[in-house]
Amino acid sequence: MEPTSVTLPFLSARKLHDPFNKEVITYEFRVDTREIPDLPIDANARPSDAAKKRRVYKSVRNAALDGKLELDEDCTPGLFGYKHLGVNVIADSVEEFDNRTAVLHFKNGQGVMNGGHGLAILRELQESPGVQEMPPNFIKISVVVGLNDAVIPEVAGANNTSVQVKASSLLELKGAFKPLKDALAHTRMAKAVQWREGEEGIKVEDIVAVMTCFRSDVYPVADRRRTPHNAYAYKTGLIDEFRKDLEGYHALAPRLPEILEFQDFIRVQPKKVYNDAGGRFGGLKFVDSIFTDANGEKRKASLLPFEMPFTGEKANHRLNVAAVYPILAAFRILIQRKIDPEKGDSFEWVMPFDEIKRLWEEISVEVMDTTKNACQEANYVLNALGKSRPHWENVQRIVELAVMRRELDATRAAIGRK
Repeated sequence: MEPTSVTLPFLSARKLHDPFNKEVITYEFRVDTREIPDLPIDANARPSDAAKKRRVYKSVRNAALDGKLELDEDCTPGLFGYKHLGVNVIADSVEEFDNRTAVLHFKNGQGVMNGGHGLAILRELQESPGVQEMPPNFIKISVVVGLNDAVIPEVAGANNTSVQVKASSLLELKGAFKPLKDALAHTRMAKAVQWREGEEGIKVEDIVAVMTCFRSDVYPVADRRRTPHNAYAYKTGLIDEFRKDLEGYHALAPRLPEILEFQDFIRVQPKKVYNDAGGRFGGLKFVDSIFTDANGEKRKASLLPFEMPFTGEKANHRLNVAAVYPILAAFRILIQRKIDPEKGDSFEWVMPFDEIKRLWEEISVEVMDTTKNACQEANYVLNALGKSRPHWENVQRIVELAVMRRELDATRAAIGRK
């Protein structure tokens, strides 16, 4: 690379001297993501195209757009600068042009040593959808000057060892997900799950979270103090829970296709019945829409219809996961673990699966109204809705009462036949 210079517009800056080596200075800039320039990557130990398909980099892209790409992913607007570690750069010198602009001077072997993937993503977003579509966010740029050329490869290499192997990748290596894979082998999701880091598809954490909602053995309905609340509130921690209880999750695995089908069903089914009852499903704050963004503002161009992962059904509206998880957890009352020391444990529905779907149809409007009230109490913050324990309990009561009504009706019918 020939010596080059890059103008860097910044929002704020500070200069830090190495306390033990006065020749080394670190400049820390906060830069508007809409204005970040291209930077040389000679110092980067990994090419910036190496891992763009990994889920973590898709999450970076989504965060930079304040959640407009992945409505199912928690993404509070304005937090990109705190969620992204930033870009670390080695330069020959920094020319402080004024209080809003600096010029970075590079020579051969210098440039980005860590954060090149995030930088590449931001540059791509500036092109498409374009700067005008990018919300205001900042990114941290740290520029080190004064390092001896001989140590640059060592420093750059050390910076790039920060990405650790995910726990899910280690579990996949050990075959821990095989029963789940077997259960999905003949479904459209057979190759649609990201079992290990680097693969594409639905995160395995999401699969484990949905399964956790139905762990009636670990979270008995009768114990109000124990609910599968972490399925939404602390999804990443569930992988460790899975690791510690492989037997329980493996016992539930054969029910996974029905569980995923049920999840797809409850996300789209309420639209017609809610609208028929006089409501406006698409106007609910906890409903994702292809016509409006995460902030409820009309999109300049509509998204393609949502495609349900398991059933393949396409829809213009669907329940957001913040509303879905309390519903799934409430239905754990209808599944129980069967202990079998000889053949191994299993989980069985307490009524036919089709009847469970019909039960949902009977109460879906009531649950929508309850969720609407809870969403209002949460100031329409979906993350707060999904973490609201009172809301989880209220949805649980609705399902319990519906089951009790069915049992009472069956008893009355039996008496009437005598």
